[in-house]
Amino acid sequence: MPIRSDGKPLECQKSRRGSWSSDEGSHPDHKNCKSSSATLDPPILVYHESARSIVFRDHLRRAVRRSESSRSDSAGIEPTVPSAVVAQTPSNQAANKKMDHISQCHTNLDPLTAFVENVEEEFGLKKAVIPAKTTIPPTEQIIGFLPKIKPLPPMLLGPNDQFGLLLNAPDGLTNPAPDDWTADEREVVELLRTQHACVKTLKNADWTPFLRRFCFPLPTRGTKPKSHDDIPPDEEHPFNSFVTSTTMLPSLGLKMRAYGSSTQYTTGVVFAMPRVFPDDDTEDEAQARTETWSWPAGYSAKTEFNIDSRGRLMNGRQEALRPFSVLREYNNDYITKSEYMISTRMVSGLSVIPYNEIFIRVGGFGRIVNNKDVASGKDCSEGGGIGRSFCRGIGLPIALFVRTATYGHLISLLRTRSRIVHAFGEDHVKGIPLLLIDPDHGVRVLTENMQLELWKIASTNLNPFQNPAIAYKTTLENTEHVSFQQKVDELIDLDESIQDKLTPGELAHLAGGFGATDESVANILKRVMMEDRRKNKKGEKEESHKLQDVVNEGLTSAVRSGDYHTSRQLLILYSLVACRAGQIIDEDDETSEDSETEKGECNTNWVGARGRQSSMGNDVDIMRRDIELVSKAKNGTELSSGILAPPPPPPLDTDRLRSATNSDGLLAVLGAAQVLKSMQDGSAKHRTLEAVSAIEEWVTYGEQNMAFRISSWYDQRAAQGDLKIATEDKTSFLAFVSNKAITNRKSFAQKLRSAVSSTDFTDIHFLRGIYEILGHMHSPCLRLELLQYVLGLDNRYSVAHVARSVELAATCLGISMEHS
Repeated sequence: MPIRSDGKPLECQKSRRGSWSSDEGSHPDHKNCKSSSATLDPPILVYHESARSIVFRDHLRRAVRRSESSRSDSAGIEPTVPSAVVAQTPSNQAANKKMDHISQCHTNLDPLTAFVENVEEEFGLKKAVIPAKTTIPPTEQIIGFLPKIKPLPPMLLGPNDQFGLLLNAPDGLTNPAPDDWTADEREVVELLRTQHACVKTLKNADWTPFLRRFCFPLPTRGTKPKSHDDIPPDEEHPFNSFVTSTTMLPSLGLKMRAYGSSTQYTTGVVFAMPRVFPDDDTEDEAQARTETWSWPAGYSAKTEFNIDSRGRLMNGRQEALRPFSVLREYNNDYITKSEYMISTRMVSGLSVIPYNEIFIRVGGFGRIVNNKDVASGKDCSEGGGIGRSFCRGIGLPIALFVRTATYGHLISLLRTRSRIVHAFGEDHVKGIPLLLIDPDHGVRVLTENMQLELWKIASTNLNPFQNPAIAYKTTLENTEHVSFQQKVDELIDLDESIQDKLTPGELAHLAGGFGATDESVANILKRVMMEDRRKNKKGEKEESHKLQDVVNEGLTSAVRSGDYHTSRQLLILYSLVACRAGQIIDEDDETSEDSETEKGECNTNWVGARGRQSSMGNDVDIMRRDIELVSKAKNGTELSSGILAPPPPPPLDTDRLRSATNSDGLLAVLGAAQVLKSMQDGSAKHRTLEAVSAIEEWVTYGEQNMAFRISSWYDQRAAQGDLKIATEDKTSFLAFVSNKAITNRKSFAQKLRSAVSSTDFTDIHFLRGIYEILGHMHSPCLRLELLQYVLGLDNRYSVAHVARSVELAATCLGISMEHS
């Protein structure tokens, strides 16, 4: 619809020949229009909103060519307007110059101009001129189209900002310990204070093989077992035990840095060391007997290169060994004295001491807290000979730690915890302490209250971000199996303790921006849907659409983080929850208030036994499922026989989000949301019928007159240059001189009519028809633009984008049908 300078619509009526003309006298500023050319600029077409205007395009060139003549017209004559939105804004100045250039060039094209003039006379094609006074504020969006991508505004905090609450938290010297510390946290801080714990930092890319090592032993090297070979699990020891390099920090981690840079070695683990030894051995004796090697700070042992085939040290490493008791003395000197031993030399003046190295056996047991296995509750008292030992292993990590208090590293710490839960099981990891260990600040505990505050800040003020190490390896077209599996393992469980403290919008922000398990996301959406139903059931004046708002918030966060997978997950789970709306509400109505929580837990089973593996899947090529679903519909195969397919979910408004990204993956997801919206609100049916009528009308004209076809070619090329339409190729002149354009468009119209006749536009069969049309497109221009118009997509969507959007929309409908 045309827009006035004050932003209000200009009332129009359709003329007899199909063009649009203003209703005389309806424009409030009709008598005040000035004819001075100094105040009028050429009009700029930025979008069209009818299939006929797309097919015929007669308005574009004529609007430019006759703009000068319109300026001298009387103020009492209203311009004729086609079905187009025309606007002049400051951002269009460059486009104005281009349009002026087109107009100037047009006057010099004598043969083509003659053809065009004949076409105008023969067919009476109307001109379309909007005075430049008809403007729209630059901030107003025009039917989902923006000439330039305008990203979403950044939020207040980024990954490099620090979480001040953690830096200012009580340290390990606080006596007594803070009340909000758990028993697990108290124990690990005490072990770090007394230097009976060792830490290990891991390279960000090495977490997968490290965690796998606890479950799968490496084969024995050589013909005979050696003291440092892996020991497989048995009845008493549920995990594999192996030897690895660690560090014994000074009291509370002060003064000494851990191995590696904080950028590449962001997070680490803490192991508890045994304190009671068999046969009344001292710690140093047990250490020597089991060949638990240790070297002082500053000495580079490099055990991977300095152990011979019989498992013995070489190149002087044996002579440089120091027992644990000596390492503790050195560590105390670093904190209390001005001169101290580094490697084999006395030095002074160092602000940070390099790490020492302990070659110790880990694993074997589970996580032991206060002499009990946290998973089984079994007594693991070290005095009984069944607890931690240098010989059989010191168990699983008792804590995780991060080396800086930046939001980026803290989110990485929480993601690492999720990976460990996935590797070991929740029973072994539940309640595991999270720490900050820094040479300057010592030990700080990230308590449960702080974690909730961290999530609160992350959900409101923190720009969401993916794991930078795998973000470029998990795109739409480039997904590595290992990286994708890591992404699935890192999904955060937004459990009830977090859901009760945050709003659904904040939870959706976390899910879309950082990634959450399917089960937790589905529970969030289910809660919101039930709230909508209760409000709407009460008959309030305004219908509640909180579910759509929550999903849009999650998609917005996914756009900010550029995460295709989380946006896809949200759309699929939204479709799944929406299709089960009636069933879930019926179940809830049959449940009393007292048992609502228990029933809610049972209802999550339809998401999948493990929410981590539901919508994202484990297959690297996750597009395969989407293509298979739409192919089933293409072959006429029903996805679920005997089951009435549910309608598309309630529509989502994603216009602004599509205008804020150029990501192929996100455009596919947001395009799928728009496709479902077009099917749900009936616009796809209306636009398809309109497109078929316009194409058939063009074919009728084109078969009768070549001049008309040449004029259409010229207008199509002009539109490609000025509207930046996502065509596969430039429109060929020969296609219009010959009958190729007519043949292609006639076939396209027939296929659209076939799609119309075989579907009601609300199920997967409509997508089947569109997908079949896309499969026969090789170098489309007008046909692609019409599909963009039918589905409500903007002009950046290529054939591949449209096909991917249709496939994902089919997946949403297919999954809804499977679970209905």
